[in-house]
Amino acid sequence: MNYFLIDKDQNYSYQKLLKDIRQSTYYYPVLITDNLYLYFKNLILSLVADQPLTLLDSDLQPSMTKNIDVRMINKTENLEKNLHSISSIENLVEKVLSSKSTVTIFTSGTTGQPKEVNHTIKTLTRYLKKNNSHSKDIWAFAYNPSHIAGLQVFFQAFANQNPIINVFNMGRNEIYSLIDKYQITHISATPTFYRLLLPKEISYPSIQRATFGGEKTEGSLFEKIQQIFPNAKMNNIYASTEAGSLFASKGDCFQIPEEIKDYIKFEENELLIHKCLLGNSKSFFLKNNYYYTGDLIEWIDKDAGLFKFKSRKNELINVGGYKVNPNEVENVILQIDGVQQTVVYGKLNSVLGNILCADIKMEKGKEITEIEIRKILSYSLQDFKIPRIIKFTDNIVLTRTGKIKRS
Repeated sequence: MNYFLIDKDQNYSYQKLLKDIRQSTYYYPVLITDNLYLYFKNLILSLVADQPLTLLDSDLQPSMTKNIDVRMINKTENLEKNLHSISSIENLVEKVLSSKSTVTIFTSGTTGQPKEVNHTIKTLTRYLKKNNSHSKDIWAFAYNPSHIAGLQVFFQAFANQNPIINVFNMGRNEIYSLIDKYQITHISATPTFYRLLLPKEISYPSIQRATFGGEKTEGSLFEKIQQIFPNAKMNNIYASTEAGSLFASKGDCFQIPEEIKDYIKFEENELLIHKCLLGNSKSFFLKNNYYYTGDLIEWIDKDAGLFKFKSRKNELINVGGYKVNPNEVENVILQIDGVQQTVVYGKLNSVLGNILCADIKMEKGKEITEIEIRKILSYSLQDFKIPRIIKFTDNIVLTRTGKIKRS
């Protein structure tokens, strides 16, 4: 059977999807559901009808949806007319990828209130690969489905009629069980997701590609995940809700692709993106047609155009007049044996402006003291970069898209 989606022991084939799509008479312009099959089916129906769609999380706060009628349905002539011409999955895929729909999604809200962004299928599928070499791919679905990366995984799998195995928000053992049971070949996920798979206990050779995205990634994480997925090609994607995917690399060094180099600039080491690469949003701040991303880079080889992402501009923490990059501190903490996750943040202080704090989650069975952590950090960090408050926790708060949330 040609599976479309496997979610919580529920199996849905591409044949069932086609039948359900053809029998539909309406779609929801706004749909809030935790049923992934209904979510994808509604997405496909809106695209077939060439109608606008707003994607919302099933657990969004009421304040974000108070001005949206989430109960309304839309019956359109376009849906009936377009469905009449679809007789196969191939027809359906072709219609979806050529859709004139506008899809509204929201930023992750990592450091603030989520903002809405409107995308076309062209911007959502900018680097989609559709060919016979991808016909046997089996995808783990490790993102929130309303996030830009989740949509990109969906379109890549759907375009090649690949199975999608839902692993989002699942525990470590359950994820490994699904990889083994369905011989998953491709995973795209945040570094936070991959850290939850540590430490290595067994290797999974079925994985052919492991893609990192959504957050800054430290080099050592690639090495650890390579041990778990020894046959996997590793790559790192820079994508944003505002623009979709832009850069890819095999590590943490990026280079601007030739086809978009004329639309990328840097100002005081901040990444700027030309409006032609963006979706549409009322919240965009454009200056001379460029969007200021807030992402800061450091040059590795300026002549060759090689750079690393350093931090978010609004994440820098003022500690006694010094600007501290929390990502730098987190990367050092993550090198400590037994540390699984950490988040570094500032806490207001009347003398220093902020004092640096770190929440740390240890791997099961591993222990370490605050004194030992500070001693290790002192070998690599200046004193003002060493957290003054260290708290051990069993739970690091994540955003709705599965990334670490800074408070």
